[in-house]
Amino acid sequence: MFKKRSISRRMSFQSFALVALTAMGVAGAVVLASGFRSDANAAAGSTTMKMTTTTGMSMSSGEMAGSGSVPTIKQTSLPSMQMSAKMPVAMAMVPLGQAEWEGMTIAARTSAPATFVLVNGSQQKMVKPTAKSSFHLMVLLSDAKTNVAIPYSSVWATIKKGSKVVFDERLWPMVSRYMGPHFGNNVSLGSAGLYHLTLLVSPPTAARHMEYQGLWLKPHKVNLDFRWVPKS
Repeated sequence: MFKKRSISRRMSFQSFALVALTAMGVAGAVVLASGFRSDANAAAGSTTMKMTTTTGMSMSSGEMAGSGSVPTIKQTSLPSMQMSAKMPVAMAMVPLGQAEWEGMTIAARTSAPATFVLVNGSQQKMVKPTAKSSFHLMVLLSDAKTNVAIPYSSVWATIKKGSKVVFDERLWPMVSRYMGPHFGNNVSLGSAGLYHLTLLVSPPTAARHMEYQGLWLKPHKVNLDFRWVPKS
């Protein structure tokens, strides 16, 4: 009888501990997500090194490397994004540029504005492009050697035209049959001209195998200029 009571107490304690740890993890994730941008900006702002090549360099901040000139996004030439799960076609994208951070490739791509679903447990919210949506911005994080996707990070995108901020939002963690894990959101810009994109990438919040032990421990910024040409 005594053994049964002891076992029962141990099981109850273990169940309580599991629930408590789960709640702590969820609460911690919420706090990290809400405080990430301000803390990451402060940490990443202290780095000044620039990336001059697309491979072989490890640094804290850098310039996104494209084709050697400022890339141009023409609204009329953006490939269409699939709007239905019934369309068995690959996702067509236009590359903006890429950079490397301690063996992580950060690649920015665009397509036509996308329809996607935000899922939180049993809650779903459909996000559809508006008449003001310019393009869908996607950022893929991957291992530079193996090309395996790296999830569990956070990406914040800021776009300026001159000194004016025209877009300053998070990129949603997303999954796709054709791209795997990535980060994305629809972007609305105004008139044609030169724009500056800054991506603030957080360290992946996950348990790591030993090959990643000393990598991506501080936030990282990459920068890219591009020209936007809307429909006339």
